[in-house]
Amino acid sequence: MIVLEVLGQMLFWIVMIAGIVVIPFGIPGTFLILTSAFVYGWVTAFSEVTWSLLGILFLIALLAEVLEFFIGVATTGKYGGSKQAMFGAIVGSIAGAIWGTPLLPLVGTLIGAFAGAFAGAACFEYFTSQDFDKALRVGFGAFLGAVGGKFTKIAVATAMVVMVGFSVF
Repeated sequence: MIVLEVLGQMLFWIVMIAGIVVIPFGIPGTFLILTSAFVYGWVTAFSEVTWSLLGILFLIALLAEVLEFFIGVATTGKYGGSKQAMFGAIVGSIAGAIWGTPLLPLVGTLIGAFAGAFAGAACFEYFTSQDFDKALRVGFGAFLGAVGGKFTKIAVATAMVVMVGFSVF
């Protein structure tokens, strides 16, 4: 029985850490962390990981997803991007991630999303303003926003793992 408990604990922590690691690759790691915490709570009759903690983790996971999205959009706007450029950053990021994945699995997703955000924002801004320098600046802002959004989400996911860790220990 003790061997199963140790294996269960190891699997639990591997999945929790994986939740942080997969975020740069476009996988919603915060929800992976939430799911892992739920399974742990279920197995332990919610004695250590409680329903209230799960509710808080759920709200944090939702907030992280929304925050990642809005950081990218807001940074595009902060660099002078139009609404069309903000839309272009979103479309470009999604398209870049989709196109990058088959080229270089995992890493291609990340590179594609960042490059796509840049290209989408820059193209849409150029079509709107006909100003090449501004389009490049806006594209760079979209790139920075995409990177900042990922790092913010990684920080939030790390905080979620720490919260669960304090609850479990």
